[in-house]
Amino acid sequence: MAIELLTAPLPRGSLILGSFSDIEIEREAYRLQEVIKQPVKWGLETCRAIAPLTLEINQLKRENDVFLIAHSYQTPDIIYGVADSVADSYALSKEARDAPQQTILFSSVRFMAETAKIVSPHKVVLHPSPEAGCSLSDGITAQDVRDLKQAYPGVPIACYINTSAAVKAECDVCVTSSNYLRICEKLPGERLIFVPDRFMGKHLQNALAGKKEVVVFDGECEVHAVFTGDKIRSWRKRTADLGMELMVLSHPECDADVLEESDFVGSSEVLMEEALRLASEGKRDLMLITECGTADRVIAESDEELNLIGACVMCRHMKVTQLEDILQALRNPRPEQIVEIGSDVIDRAGHCLDEMFRLAG
Repeated sequence: MAIELLTAPLPRGSLILGSFSDIEIEREAYRLQEVIKQPVKWGLETCRAIAPLTLEINQLKRENDVFLIAHSYQTPDIIYGVADSVADSYALSKEARDAPQQTILFSSVRFMAETAKIVSPHKVVLHPSPEAGCSLSDGITAQDVRDLKQAYPGVPIACYINTSAAVKAECDVCVTSSNYLRICEKLPGERLIFVPDRFMGKHLQNALAGKKEVVVFDGECEVHAVFTGDKIRSWRKRTADLGMELMVLSHPECDADVLEESDFVGSSEVLMEEALRLASEGKRDLMLITECGTADRVIAESDEELNLIGACVMCRHMKVTQLEDILQALRNPRPEQIVEIGSDVIDRAGHCLDEMFRLAG
């Protein structure tokens, strides 16, 4: 029943690697294996293979004063090998804004790198994998938002952070999975528009019933849409038959029937914190209803022996970036790896994000 995590991504051989001594590589390999805490999938041979990459990336970061940010869904070699900060979308947007370094490399999907540029327009923002999209972000355009404005004049529009800079520029406030309920409650009037996640929109409709009408756009996260309440009920029965008390922790990008069957709901970072708390209290039979990178982090950051139940659902977009992409972007970034956004879009999208920081408190 244990969760099946992905195999370690081995180097593709696309770059000539820097020269490091056998002692440096061996020391780095042991460090990587120790922090990742998956000795079967991330054995010493695998860690030795990636050690020259992590060593050079960390060296270039120091030499060029680069702040490397990674989302929680990136692979463990990135998160524990080279990242300076790892979190969910809200925390990372603040990290990008407040970091003293003038160059930020964002290991993630495109909309997150764009967000970093919006909040830090004077900084150089590098995105190693410009082709890495997002089913939510790619499912809505600025014109879709303009059409909603025309259909519902004067109604405030809240956009989930999983949107492009162009979409944010058309909206009144941005929200994340950790603050969308709190912010939307504060918006003026008796009606609001929520884009693009229809599942989170449905949660808003339920939470604000009798207070506000919520108009919802029809988008979804292709990862979280896979989960269903029936699947959770099936896993609960199977584990109960074995005398296990399963704790189910779910991301709010899932459908309502999933959340109704869950013991806890929160953003990726909050889910990890709750899983670690439960494990410390002896509740170690856990099901994480989100992208499998969260499970990797829980394993790495827990001191307890965990039993993670169920199947891992991978975000194909988040897993595009590998260490070689990061190293190449640090060595000699291609034009498309340098995030550029027009000043008008930055100004208007920046107001949308500023409102999030203001209303989130």
